[in-house]
Formats: sequence, structure tokens, C-alpha cells
Amino acid sequence: MPSRCSPIELCPPPDSNSPGCCEGEFKNDFRDYGMTAFLFYLSLSIAAALKLLEHKIQSPQEAEALHALTVLEMCVNNCGENFHHEMGKFRFLNGLIKVLSPKYLGEWSTDRVKSRIVELLFSWMVWFPQEVKIRDSYQMLKKQGIVKQDPKLPEDKILPPPSPRPASSIFDADDEKSKLLTRLLKSKNPEDLQAANRLIKGMIREEQEKSAKVSRRLNALKEARSSAEALEEMLRSWQESKGVETPPSTLELLQATFAKCKRLKPLLFRVASETVEDEEALGEVLQASDRLTRALCFYKDVVGTAGDSGTSSGGAAAGPQPLPDAASSLTLIDLSELGAGCQAPLQENAKTEPFLERLLSSSSTHSLDEELMLGLPISPTAAAPPVSSQIPEMAPAPLPPCPASSSSSLAKLSIPLSSITLSTIPPVTVYEEKGLKAMLHFSRDPVPGQPATRVLVLSLLSTAPHPVQDIVFQAAVPKSMAIKLQPATGSELPAFNPLLPPTVISQVLLLANPHQAPLRLRYRLSFVQNGTPCIETGEVSDFPHAELWGGI
Repeated sequence: MPSRCSPIELCPPPDSNSPGCCEGEFKNDFRDYGMTAFLFYLSLSIAAALKLLEHKIQSPQEAEALHALTVLEMCVNNCGENFHHEMGKFRFLNGLIKVLSPKYLGEWSTDRVKSRIVELLFSWMVWFPQEVKIRDSYQMLKKQGIVKQDPKLPEDKILPPPSPRPASSIFDADDEKSKLLTRLLKSKNPEDLQAANRLIKGMIREEQEKSAKVSRRLNALKEARSSAEALEEMLRSWQESKGVETPPSTLELLQATFAKCKRLKPLLFRVASETVEDEEALGEVLQASDRLTRALCFYKDVVGTAGDSGTSSGGAAAGPQPLPDAASSLTLIDLSELGAGCQAPLQENAKTEPFLERLLSSSSTHSLDEELMLGLPISPTAAAPPVSSQIPEMAPAPLPPCPASSSSSLAKLSIPLSSITLSTIPPVTVYEEKGLKAMLHFSRDPVPGQPATRVLVLSLLSTAPHPVQDIVFQAAVPKSMAIKLQPATGSELPAFNPLLPPTVISQVLLLANPHQAPLRLRYRLSFVQNGTPCIETGEVSDFPHAELWGGI
């Protein structure tokens, strides 16, 4: 769901008869410039509104570009933090950089437009220090000589005041640390300022750890309650179905739910050990654990009763069908060895496997390589499966395809991970769900002798309570580019242990972009978590400008 502009009343759609800000400052000043349509875009999606503004700012007509910049400034002053966050992404900043850079539109843009953009970038950097991508973009422009000196802002410049610090700030949680931090910040000694910086980082890290623990506790409680309730309902339904033969799929689902409840017990014990200081939260964890225990005992009682009941003389079932003999003879602890470890019902897995077989054995003549340059991880044992039916096709770019020489040279190229120096710009998050996080880091330098080939490093780490196995990452780019994925440093991440440093899988990606086109990357991430195979796909387009990678 796209983020919305916080003052929704500013943005009624064009056909709305309701009064609002469209009848006020925005519309009165820009009635002749289609402001109603722009506000409609803004009400639907901030990203869509910024895309429209970017197009207008790049207009060869000076009046239109200046007007779009004025509208942009008014949105910055009125639309709140959601707008500031979206504006601070490379997706939008790259459009402004193109207007300034002589490699793109800088030769045709007028000085008034370029100076206005520089003034806005500088003012945003001053007023929004939390948007680090704005600062990185501005510093890159200065380093390349596009911005000669910082502009002097007018004294009557209207800019949004910095947002006040919330009353529940982490810096106010500990009185002693707060007083120490205030004293260090007032000092003019460089060592005190460095100590203040370390103290701030430590306080932020502690707050992040607390938030992560709360999130883990809430997720564990929710899963434990729902699983216990589901198991109890299935057992009651099974008891009531006397004289009716139970389908095998229902028995399998019952076993899977029981196995899930049993796996949640040690998880709740770990959560309880993290919650000893909060009595109320600890009470909730213990209540959820007790309910799981009752559900597991209920399962043992019902399964034992059903297993001893037998059948009627006529051969028809006298009651609910017992579980298979192997299951009836096992204790609660041994039941997990039956392979009922998947969180999803087994019949759902049965539906998934044929799809995966069709996916991996697909021989469609219209392969993804016709539209995309596909990068596959190189395996010494077997080639990676095709993903043409898994990753949707990307619209063909108007640029010519990547030259064959670039693709062939890329295939022969290999960059050791130890020789890569990373840039200081923040990494781009590719995937962050189910306790698994994938990030793309950028190298500071291009490949020696190949300035159009850049190096990226994918890092994968897990905070999941279970191991993640069979991890395979694949990537595809538009056909005007080429990409190669070197072998990853591993394919398995252990269960998260807060007492040990996290294990990280790294993988080098080589990207040839001879036409310097905007980078888009589609990915396919497959892994097995807790016995359940997962396939995730998506697209990443919020990349920093290529000149930024080594410009900081």
C-alpha cells in the first residue's frame, strides 16, 4: 500500500465537491497549472506525485520547471514526514541530479533551474539531516565540481521547523545517561564529543534490541494462542465425529498442528527468559505456555482414547479413526520424528510440489533471456534452474541490448570478495521477512579496466529461531545490461543466537551497464525454513546514482 500524505484534507480528487485545501493556498496560486490533478496524484500516492513532479522539473521550458520546483517546495513545507522520507530516496534524487549533470540534461537546463535545485538540495540537507541520501547526493555533486559552493539561503526562507523530540525519547529513558550525554555534548573537547557519539550509538542499539525482543514476544504469543486454539478445535471436532471415518488429510493436518504447538514450547521458554523484568509481559507468556501445555495434553488424551476404541463388528468405524499405528505407539516427544514438521498443512505442500516441478522443468521457447539478462549463481555441481516462469517479464527498454562483448567478458570475470572495498553509502534492503534479511552493498571502485562494470555484494543474515537452508539468490536486469552472480559463501544460516555473532552469507554480483541506464533488478530468493520451502520474488529500483557509489 503506497504511503499517503499526512494532511489528507489537502488532497481531494478532481471530481470531489468537498471543500479543502484545493480551495485554499494550493489551488488559488496554481489554478492554471493543473494543480487539482497533481493533488489527486498526491492523495493516491506520494511516489506517483513525485514522479509527476520529476517529469515537470526536467522540462526544457524554464517556466514549467521552476513552477514544478515551487510546488515541490510547498509540498515539503506542508506534507509532513511521509513526503520527506519518499523525497529522500535515490529514486527521486537521481531525477534532480540528471538536471544538474552535464552527462544528462545539464547542457540544456537553464542556470535558474539548476541554481534553484541546488538551493533546495542544500536546504533539505540542513533541515532534514536524518535523510542521509540527500546529504550523500549533495556531497557527490560538490566533489564532482557540479556545485562550486554552498548557496546562500534567503533570510526570509520558509522551511519546516525540525520535528520536536517525542516525550518518550530514548535519550530521556535513563536519567544518568541523559545527563552524561548533555554534559559531553556541551564540551568542546573532541574526545568528549567522540564519547558522546559512542554513547548515542549504544543507547540506540539498546533501544533497537528492546524493540526486537518486544516484537519477538508479540509474534510468539500470537502464534502460540492461535495454534493452541486450532489444535483444541480440531480435537473437539474429531471427538464429535463418531461413526464417521476421518479423511487422511484431516489426520495429517492434525499431526502438523500438534508438531507446530510442540515446537512453540521451547520458543516461549526463550521469550520468557528475555521478559523477566516485565512482570505483566511475563504473565502473558506463561499463560500462553500453559494453554499450549493443555492443548498438547488434550491431544494425548484424545489420541490414546481413539486408539483403544477399535472398530465395530461390521467393519465400520465405531468412532473417529485413530492416527496411524506408528503414531499411536509413539510418545508426545517421539511424534516429531514422523516428519510432520511443516507449518503449512501437508496437502498444501502436495499442491506446491507439482508447481515447483513444472517451474524447474519448464521448456518454454519464450525464455526470460529474450527480455532480461539473467544472472544465475554458478554451482560446481549443477546449473541453476530456469526462472522464466517465476520472475515476471520486464518491459523492454528503448536502449540497445548489452553488447555481446560485455556479456562474454563478464562471464570470464571473477572478483575475490576480499579485494572489494565497500562504499560508505547505505545498503539497499532487497528482502526482509520471515526473519531473513537480504541487503545489497555497493563497491567503491568499478572493475579495473571496465568502468561500466560495477560490483555489488549481497549479504544475507537471519534472526529466525530456526535454521534457514538451501538458500539460492537469483537476479535479472533489463536486456541493456548484463549481470553475473559469483558463487555464494554458503547456502545455510543457523538459528539466531543472541549470544553469538550472526552468521552472514555473502555473494558478489557483477553488473555491466554500458549505457548507464537507471538500474532495475528483479530477484528470486528461494530457501527452506523450518521444513517449509519458500520462494520470494520482487523488484528493486531505489538504487543510488552510479556516480555516487565511489563519490563519497
